[in-house]
Amino acid sequence: MKRIVLFSISIIASIFLINPDLFGQNEEEIPKIKIFGVGMHIEQFNTVDIWMVGITTVPVNKIVFTISPIKNFRLEPEIGFSSFNDRTTDLSYKSLNIGIGGFGMYQLGKTNFYGGLRFEYADMANEYVQSSSGNGVVVGTEKTTRLEIGPALGAEYFFGSHFSLGGEIGLRHMNIKTNGEQYSGSTNEKKYFTSNMGILLRFYF
Repeated sequence: MKRIVLFSISIIASIFLINPDLFGQNEEEIPKIKIFGVGMHIEQFNTVDIWMVGITTVPVNKIVFTISPIKNFRLEPEIGFSSFNDRTTDLSYKSLNIGIGGFGMYQLGKTNFYGGLRFEYADMANEYVQSSSGNGVVVGTEKTTRLEIGPALGAEYFFGSHFSLGGEIGLRHMNIKTNGEQYSGSTNEKKYFTSNMGILLRFYF
């Protein structure tokens, strides 16, 4: 799935790069940073996933709302939701992610550079088979909260005055607390420090 997303974005980016006048904008025009925007934060790339298998660390794609009240500052709230059911067991996993970022910005031609902090809160519920017998299946629910904060650096390139494509890298400190851990039912708290990266598509009004 990741490869499909990256391949699709690469094609779209190539089209825009080959056709700089696609939005009727010549090379001399410099887009003005607009106050409001909305977009998608595709964030399925965390290095922590390489060495640790754990659904509690997996990010979700989020809708972002861009607010730039002044030329060199941006607030970016974001929200994402993930839900799926196992067809075999009918067990479910649900995740709600809410975050916000604050950034200073510097525009150079059609490229806007930014840097600052991102904060995110995630609430997750993961069902599992606690016990099974002739009387049926007892389902348990593992509930997890995740707090993370860290610096982020990014850049976006404007194709016309309303659309931009960008990338972002950052570091995240995660605090993960699990209640009703599978099978033991205990409370467990972990801390992680990891890098992350994402792709952002934004549309400005």
